[in-house]
Amino acid sequence: MRDDLVTGILPVLGRSSELGFNVFDVMHHGLHEKQISNVFRWLLDSGGTHRMGDTFTRIFMDEVNRARPSEDPFPLDGYWVRQEVNTSDPTDPGDIADLVLESETSVVVIENFVTSDGHGHDYDRYLAYSQRKGGRGVVVLLCRDEDRSLQTKGWQHARVVTYATLINRLREELASDDRWGRDNPEAYTFIEQLYRKFVRGRGPVQDGEVLDFVVAMCQTGEARRYQISSKAVAAEQFATDVAEQARERFGEGRELLQRVRTKVRNYGADVLAPQLNATLGEGTITKVGAAFRGIYQWTVNFDLGSEGGESGESPLQIKFGPSAWFAIEEDPNWQDTVDPDVADYSRLFLTRSARREIRQSSVTLQEVLDGLEPTDRRLHDEILQLIRPPATAPEGGAFS
Repeated sequence: MRDDLVTGILPVLGRSSELGFNVFDVMHHGLHEKQISNVFRWLLDSGGTHRMGDTFTRIFMDEVNRARPSEDPFPLDGYWVRQEVNTSDPTDPGDIADLVLESETSVVVIENFVTSDGHGHDYDRYLAYSQRKGGRGVVVLLCRDEDRSLQTKGWQHARVVTYATLINRLREELASDDRWGRDNPEAYTFIEQLYRKFVRGRGPVQDGEVLDFVVAMCQTGEARRYQISSKAVAAEQFATDVAEQARERFGEGRELLQRVRTKVRNYGADVLAPQLNATLGEGTITKVGAAFRGIYQWTVNFDLGSEGGESGESPLQIKFGPSAWFAIEEDPNWQDTVDPDVADYSRLFLTRSARREIRQSSVTLQEVLDGLEPTDRRLHDEILQLIRPPATAPEGGAFS
């Protein structure tokens, strides 16, 4: 097993275990074709309690047309919806279509299933039913997953529309209508639940994420594990190996953080405080220490003789690693801070409690570990900017 297993594999395992509330998961609803057909019937009903009229029907029919763009398009509106419709002649065995959309000129017979599969239904019978009145007719496969290899016995001629495409388009359409959302909060919430269930994915890992994992297994030399015939044995051994390396790497990370803290504290007391006192006047920096615990322990405090701390904090701090992350992304007390999307946790961060302000330093943790030169005045200059900011502050909350 290669030494870089954890660093190679861990990024593609980063899926939150906090799945969050979803009504479909709680009720185990939407796992059977009849259940999800109920939902789509509601959406396709222009007079439904969702109070969005034919918005969804128009989206649905537009996707039906997109599935066969070379043919004359079907009208987008004017339909009514029925469910569990017998498409057979009285002399034939019953063949029940999940949904039927019908207008004065067109009929759409919809077979709903998890995959694009007719699963035993008669395509020709469905098509004949759609054309029984002499108008235009079409058969549509409504599904979660499209798999053309399953479309046989005439079903290769059906048009395929997926849950994700429809729900994503509906959500985007409704997002532009603030009034509808305010007037129909329950329906809005329900559609958000649909989106989480069938578009964003709150259950099984999506294919792209699984593919990333398989690629990482190959790149780290771990693909040989797939030759083990027992899936349970292979998975358990893999989990054990990752856990062992993760424990070692986590311990190494904590030890590294402690070394950074010691070096920052010593540099602060021996070099940075004298630099600042020479500039601001003797007695400006009265104490340098690192006495915090827990998530705050990766913090070095600088007490200012002219200021008292706020909320138990020193007036001036250097934070890094977990302490910087917590201050920027979790602690609401810090108001003027660094955008989490651009925060670089390989660097030091400077804080000023009087203004609830955090700034990102140009000094990296690796430079701290390598040893900052006594002549290095970057932290001195950045702290002066924090204490006596110029008329125009640097963009992005970071020092240049």
